[in-house]
Amino acid sequence: MIENQLESLHHDDFEQLATDIKQSLEAHRYWMQTITTALVTRQPIVESQFIAVDAHLHCCFGRWLTKILADELFQQGSFLKIEQYHKQLHDSARTVINQLNQHREINIDDFERFMRQQKEFFDMVMMLFEFSVFNKQQFDPTTRLMNRRSVDSVLANEFSRMQRADDYHCCIAMADIDHFKEVNDLWGHDVGDLLLSHTAKIFNDAIRRHDTVSRYGGEEFLFIFPDMQLQQAGSVVDRIRTKLAESPLSHHGNRLGVTASFGVTQLCRHCDIKGSVKRADIAMYAAKESGRNCTVTIDSQSVNGQTSYEHLNNEITELMRQHCHLVAPERN
Repeated sequence: MIENQLESLHHDDFEQLATDIKQSLEAHRYWMQTITTALVTRQPIVESQFIAVDAHLHCCFGRWLTKILADELFQQGSFLKIEQYHKQLHDSARTVINQLNQHREINIDDFERFMRQQKEFFDMVMMLFEFSVFNKQQFDPTTRLMNRRSVDSVLANEFSRMQRADDYHCCIAMADIDHFKEVNDLWGHDVGDLLLSHTAKIFNDAIRRHDTVSRYGGEEFLFIFPDMQLQQAGSVVDRIRTKLAESPLSHHGNRLGVTASFGVTQLCRHCDIKGSVKRADIAMYAAKESGRNCTVTIDSQSVNGQTSYEHLNNEITELMRQHCHLVAPERN
């Protein structure tokens, strides 16, 4: 399915995808208009972009599609079908144009095939365009990361994988920018947005392609680390914490230091997703209480009694706090 092929694209890729498709379709509309006008007026068409055997490779859409198919991600399914439809459309057009150029009557079957393939091609490309536009709504405009609604579906998918395989592990991490309200109060919300964007880029650049980081709300971020156990996730997250702390934001000659506090835990197969996220949240607040700019883990195995977000109370929260462990920074 085309959704499966596109789900790992970054927001910037969706933006570019939608723009490229719009420009390419506009060029193809002009291409169709030129052919239609020529058929009505009986004027020959001699430009190579219409009559060359490989014309489908040289039109605007063809050049874009060739670039897209250079990525292995797209060398399958719907994109290959679009490539096939696109070539067939150009082949059908060339057949009709050759009849026109040879001053012959246009074969009605050839013309109807041309029009049918034109519709099939445009329908499939529009499906791709609509999907890319829809996915724009799944991203936070300030950070260009997934928003909370869309990352919830990633969490659900990972939780489902855990239910199907006992040996599958997934970790999550909550991060909260330290003293963010003070930045907004002192420098204004525009700088606050720059700080969010700056932090998001560092986070996104630091994770693997199949990991996920999203803006979870305000100055909070949620990480998802598939196929990773807690000890490794704690080390990975603490390296991200260090990278952020070593990367101040430059703004009009000023260098604004930025740090965050992180809480890491497992996505647990024995409790609901909200319970796991809350556990990460508790670990993150423990990091705040430990002085900020640090990473704290909670091993879900140590709090096995917790099964539901609704059942959380002060006693259970305090129990979880007792099982928090500070991750020791790696030495260079």
